[in-house]
Parts: sequence; structure tokens; C-alpha cells
Amino acid sequence: MSLRVHFNQISFSEFTDEFKSSLDPDIIITEGKTIPSPANYEVLVYPTPSREWLEASSKLKAVVIPWAGIPEKTLELMHQFPDISLHNIHHNKINTAELGLGLLLSAAKFIIPFDRALRNNDWTPRYEEPNTIRLQGKTVLILGFGAIGQTLGSYCLGLGMRVIATKKHVNKGTYFQDVDIYPDSKLEELLPYADILLITLPLTHETNDLIGESELNSMPQGGILVNIGRGPIVNQYALYDALKNGHLRSAASDVWYNYPESRETINKTPPADVPFNELINFVMSPHRGGMVEGVERQRAEALAELLNAASRGLAIPNKVDITAGY
Repeated sequence: MSLRVHFNQISFSEFTDEFKSSLDPDIIITEGKTIPSPANYEVLVYPTPSREWLEASSKLKAVVIPWAGIPEKTLELMHQFPDISLHNIHHNKINTAELGLGLLLSAAKFIIPFDRALRNNDWTPRYEEPNTIRLQGKTVLILGFGAIGQTLGSYCLGLGMRVIATKKHVNKGTYFQDVDIYPDSKLEELLPYADILLITLPLTHETNDLIGESELNSMPQGGILVNIGRGPIVNQYALYDALKNGHLRSAASDVWYNYPESRETINKTPPADVPFNELINFVMSPHRGGMVEGVERQRAEALAELLNAASRGLAIPNKVDITAGY
């Protein structure tokens, strides 16, 4: 039995033909920025569909966003169509988790200030009292134990760390035997044990400003924070103060509070409203977690896998919880 899939645009760089050839033969593809006639698609691959797109086909059962993030307008609209499921793809989970590990190592080992000094022929850091730490044996708390969090958790286990995590739905999914999973409501109780706090949460009304002054002060003295979720999950003023006064040993982030609004401003947009750039114990990365060589091929493969599952009558992967927002 055929599956009709409409794309508002098929774009996988040079991997577009490879994507099409990897689809099951029973999948019939149409493409275009206007609603086709007849509108008989069962799956709509469109990140920001309008109400008209969702109402046009009486056969529509699923909307697929061809990347990881969920546009806020799409979430709001999908609340009005409870019979249509929403899905995304997790093609960049390993890429992002690897960067998270790199940021953690950079923050724990002060790699960047050491590099800067030696580039100026300055060996002073070698003879100073060490501020770096050994990660083995430390307790890491991962907030958001989804695809990225689980991958990052496996890396931390490999380093000999104790891993604990929070998740909205503790009983859903397959987890590592060596990881203790707790509901989100236990965050306050877990923070005093978190030598390292890794944030892999999406930004929702529940996670916005989740980590503030009180939460940071609940962490042990000399803790480390790494954010690869979304910037506003961590209060920027509280984070700056905790790094400045030394309560946090160091921190790192790939996600921010301000982003360039145009190509003309990409080289003159401060990523935050506080001067993180002045802190040597803060590692800054320009939201590149998922971007690696060949990422478009990864995205094409993940989307093909999702559509092939739908074509074969299997449950469509990566169903989004509309209420939770991810």
C-alpha cells in the first residue's frame, strides 16, 4: 500500500538524490510551496505549515519537521489538530553530544586559557596551583535525558563518572542500567550532588529560567555547568555572578540569549547581556553543536528512516509531546 508524502521543499544539498533513492518504493512524493490538487497527502514534511495545509488533506495523519527543533508557531497550531501527530528527527544527537563532551573537557581542564597563554610564549599556567579537576569519580547531573542526554550520558560513564539524570516521563524509553533517572520535580534535591550540571533540555515555558541563583548556589562549591540545550534555561545574570565570585569553577555554553538578526550583524552581536567574554573560566561556542561535515547526509538518512517506518506500517519515530513542547 502506498504512502503519499508532500514536502514544501526537498533540500539536502548534494544528498537530495541519495535521499530519494533510499525511500521505499511505495512512498509517493510530491513537492511544492502551494497546496497540491488533489490534496491527498498522508504525511506532510513542513516545519511551519498553516491551518490551510493541515485542513486541505482529509488523509493527513502526521506532520514531520525535518530537523530537531520545534517551531513555536507549529506547536501552537498543532494543539488544534489532536488527531494529527507531530514528529521531528534526531539526526544531530551524536554531533551535539560530542560537542557537549568537548565543552565539558575544556571547562574542566581550562584548555582555552592555557592555549591562549602558550600562544604568547607564556608558560605561567604550568607553574601555578592547578584549578583543573579529574572527571573520573565525579557526579554529573544531566537535565533532559532524551536522545542527546542519553548519548552524552554514555560518554560520561565511559570516563568513569557517576551519572544521574532528570526526565519528564521517567518510565518511558530505554535507559542505561548505571544511570539513576529521576522526575523533573526532584531537581532541587539532586543539585547538591551535582559536581557537574549538563543541560540538554529544550526551551519551553517550564524550562525557561529553570536554573537561577538559588539553583546554582545549591550546587557544590567548585561545580561546572555546561549548557547545550537553550540559553534562557539558565539565567545569564546568575550564571555570570556564580562564575565571577568563584562558586562555579567554570562553565561552557553552545547556546545563547542574543543571536544576529541579519547577515550584516553576524560579526557584531554580543551573545548575552553580560560580559561573559571577560571571564577566563567560561568557554563560549557559537551554537554549532549539530553542525559537522556531512550533517545534511545525516539529516537525509534520519528522515528517510522515519518515512520508511511509516510506509511499513510501523510507529512513526520521534513523536512530539505537544503539551510538553518536545
